[in-house]
Amino acid sequence: MKNRSLPLFTVMMLIFLLASCKGDSAYRNMREGEIYYNIKYISNPSSLSSDLLPKELVIAFRNDLFNTSLRTPIGNSGITTVINPKENIFDTYLNLLSFKYYFQGNSKDLQPGFSAMKGMTVHDTGRKSVICGFNCRQARVEIPESETTRYIWYTDEIRVEKPNRMTPYREIDGVLMDFFYIIGKAEMQFTADEVLVKQIPDKEFEKKKNYKEVSAKFLDALILKMISF
Repeated sequence: MKNRSLPLFTVMMLIFLLASCKGDSAYRNMREGEIYYNIKYISNPSSLSSDLLPKELVIAFRNDLFNTSLRTPIGNSGITTVINPKENIFDTYLNLLSFKYYFQGNSKDLQPGFSAMKGMTVHDTGRKSVICGFNCRQARVEIPESETTRYIWYTDEIRVEKPNRMTPYREIDGVLMDFFYIIGKAEMQFTADEVLVKQIPDKEFEKKKNYKEVSAKFLDALILKMISF
């Protein structure tokens, strides 16, 4: 009996795992969790190796609350965005070695660092694919004064509100699963690698302490320096 039941148990476990990987209803309608993205450098103006530049992007979310974290392997350097509309928090934080700055924005602001992407347009291509188990749609992106045509993928199967607020993709009503950012002369490609359903602590969506407030222009210049260090 043991020899007969073991294969059945194994098959049942495989079915469960495959269903989870492909995205069951709990995942397709999730409102809280984290998404991990791998980063590929299409263009790297930095004198440092790509191994020393940001290698992972993590987005934590709950309904209309977001915490986006892009960190480098060097010290505690990185860029974090916290969006909490109820508390009127639309902040961008920059850790650069021992320096800590932040810009207090609003719901209409474009996050510092994205000046190279101003004026871009997005056009749906009608193509579809599956990324991390979520049905995704493709869009073509065109940027003024750029001859390169780029493409992104996004899904509407993650139930969050205005997921691209403060980014150049704000007109897209869906969660980005494969996309790019141009920061100064650097171009990075982000591809979702893992999606987790989990509870996110309230502190992730709160205003951070011990940061010096600066202007968007000042922070934009620092972000460009950090990326092209």
